[in-house]
Amino acid sequence: MDTILAIALSHQVAKRRQMDIIANNIANMSTTAFKRENVMFGQYLKEAKGDLPKSLRQISYVQDFGITRNMTDGRFETTGNTFDIALSGDGMFQVKRNNGDMAYSRNGHLALSDDYTLITSSGEEIMDQSGRAIKIPPTVTDIKIASDGTISSPEAGQIAKLNVVAFTDNSKLKKIGDNMFSSDSPTLPATDYHIIQGATESSNVQPIIEITRMILVSRSYVQTSKLMENLQEAESKAINQLAKVG
Repeated sequence: MDTILAIALSHQVAKRRQMDIIANNIANMSTTAFKRENVMFGQYLKEAKGDLPKSLRQISYVQDFGITRNMTDGRFETTGNTFDIALSGDGMFQVKRNNGDMAYSRNGHLALSDDYTLITSSGEEIMDQSGRAIKIPPTVTDIKIASDGTISSPEAGQIAKLNVVAFTDNSKLKKIGDNMFSSDSPTLPATDYHIIQGATESSNVQPIIEITRMILVSRSYVQTSKLMENLQEAESKAINQLAKVG
């Protein structure tokens, strides 16, 4: 009986974790370039003591194994702003955080700082392919950003090229806030991408799908709760009956 309760409890913990991820997806439906997340679950086997065959003594628990991200493109929304860029396909922009660490993001809602450095909406510097911050000449007005990330103008010619990088395993990226990620893995030059100037990428979260998932997870959680209540009630009745016999 206690083993069944433990298994049911592991199921509830997993469902609670899944509900947290779904709620976070819904909360970020309007976040630029946010990528939908999902929980991966694994099986954790534990062998119980006793004289039964090993196959009957193995107990299967549900274990939170990690998080996967759906890296498919969101919708592209035209803004007409010169420094709004949408990244389609594989890759992320490399940015330098205010503490000097490198980070990665697909948020292309960019701007110019007071010293004409290209920055993210939260103030981090955008890196070029040489690993330096991108500075726009103050006298330049007609800025063009090509599909490969080359920044140029008729007056100044080529100014810089955005450093768009990729990773062998996106699941190992660590969230660090402001829709940015850090990584301990080396970066690779992204190849399968193109950039759209004057547009931003919306979140790829689909509200109807997330709400449907939330309802299903909630029902499953309630059903497990009822099962646990029934098991505890049956255990209590059995104990009372034994007490009466004694």
